[in-house]
Amino acid sequence: MKGTSQRPDVHYPLITNGLDYLIDVADRLTAEPAGLPDPRALKYAVLHLQAATEVLLKARLQDEHWTLVFKKPETATRTAFDNADFESCTTDEAFTRLTQITGLDLPDKALAAVKKLARDRNALQHYAFTAPAGAVEARAADVLNFLLPFIADHLLPRLDTEQRHDADLMLAAVRGKLARIEAYLKKRRNELRTELKDVTDRTVTCPECEERGTLVLGGDLPNCRFCLKTWDSPEEAVQEYTWQLYGMPDQPHLPGHGDDEVLICPDCEAEALIPAVTAAAPDTPRILCFSCGTDFTDTAFTLCEGGCARPLPADSAELLCPECATLAFNRI
Repeated sequence: MKGTSQRPDVHYPLITNGLDYLIDVADRLTAEPAGLPDPRALKYAVLHLQAATEVLLKARLQDEHWTLVFKKPETATRTAFDNADFESCTTDEAFTRLTQITGLDLPDKALAAVKKLARDRNALQHYAFTAPAGAVEARAADVLNFLLPFIADHLLPRLDTEQRHDADLMLAAVRGKLARIEAYLKKRRNELRTELKDVTDRTVTCPECEERGTLVLGGDLPNCRFCLKTWDSPEEAVQEYTWQLYGMPDQPHLPGHGDDEVLICPDCEAEALIPAVTAAAPDTPRILCFSCGTDFTDTAFTLCEGGCARPLPADSAELLCPECATLAFNRI
């Protein structure tokens, strides 16, 4: 009818929907010329990047077979699928099904990045969320660097000519923005290499942003120079390090202890002594104190005979640590 304007339908085919989320993520991460998005931009970048990841992983899963996107494929019905009226699998489950059922060779590092992104999204959407801006940016870049080749290798070849053309245009926009994000991150890393060159023997991988050789030990409190997180205590930094980053093969250990146990430092008395990898020796784990930064790798240890199993230098004449010695004296 004349004088009436018809609004177009909201129409986002599956791949287009995922790519549109990615464009929004890239826009938010590069909105500021200096490459420093504000907290609100980072919030929605995380939310939309998680949405893009979920849509695109499930698009490939659905292409294998539509039942695979159901949380319980054995309960799938075509009617429920066509009406989008069902509970779908999680992003982690989609990733696992793509490797175990579809047979895609997806890197473990990508799964770790996707899991961290899901954790951040869950906190942002349902709870309170606090994280260093640099860590959020680095995680986003990791997921984008996984998704772009995933799309090119596993989604684009399955599109028809018209869909492929539209997807290529959208991807070009994302790649251009990602180059700016990576240029900023590269600049930060180059600056830090110069800043930290004299303390590489006491810098380790940060458990928050997972940048190698940026968590500096031996100062007032452990702090990451990349994402700028400072821990409230060395013990807290140790707990996060062992929980998130431990598990490298052939780590050194102290006699009578599991590799991931935290021990008391013989020098500073902090419960912060563990095997860790430094920037100076990335292929040779060291035994470091996260409080004072002392390297005990070349120190032979014996254990306190008072029952606490605290490490003592093997050349020490003492058989008991100070606390056990005091207890033994008081019992006399």
